[in-house]
Amino acid sequence: MTGLTSRQLDLLMLRAIKKTRIHEEVVNQIHELIRDGKFKAGDQLPSERELAETFRVSRTSVREALRALETKGLIVSRTGMGNFIADLPVETLVAPLAKLLIEEKSALADIFELRKLIEPHIAVLAAERATKKDIERMRAILEKQIEAVNRGESGVEADAELHFAIGQATQNQALEKLVSGLMEILSHSREESLQTAGRRRASIESHRKIVAAIEEHDQGHAKEAMVHHIEKVEENVLSSKKSRSYSLEERSIS
Repeated sequence: MTGLTSRQLDLLMLRAIKKTRIHEEVVNQIHELIRDGKFKAGDQLPSERELAETFRVSRTSVREALRALETKGLIVSRTGMGNFIADLPVETLVAPLAKLLIEEKSALADIFELRKLIEPHIAVLAAERATKKDIERMRAILEKQIEAVNRGESGVEADAELHFAIGQATQNQALEKLVSGLMEILSHSREESLQTAGRRRASIESHRKIVAAIEEHDQGHAKEAMVHHIEKVEENVLSSKKSRSYSLEERSIS
């Protein structure tokens, strides 16, 4: 039996480098300022116009960055007032989960079990409490995912945004942050679950059913739709990891 050479192993571990979008660079810089303590909890961010001028980017890019920061739970948008640094940075809430995910091989299955315990009940609360504005936001995000998939993209950003919007619809800030944290630490597995066109279309259909149930304020169907969605994602991700594991084993004994 022969093992892999270091070069072979490096090549297996390498992934294509994605071109960073402008709004992602804005997100990274603001995130760094928060981590360094230059932006503190409760601080108000400069206006969209000021941020656009400072970063020398379009206001569209700034708006996309602000939406991403809100999805990550790092800022809070207050109507008529502006954007503020969140009182409880999402990292402090999910750091133990993130550590678990990195250190334990079985952690991904554990995280999915956690999702199945929590997110269906979040969907129930969203179905009970969602406002017209919440529904409009979900519908807009769903359309954004459909448009991304039609362009041949994974739609992963809209996927995360939709789950965050469902968390927002509970009108419970603690649950909102928890969903945000889960989506953040599962970002890589979400991309894996959306690798094929078939999976992307299945994700859209699952999301469509969840949103429809919430719009109808049908708590039972919202719960069922969310359970089904998470189970399908779990099946895709874990089966994908098993396939890669078998592939590595075959390479190591060939």
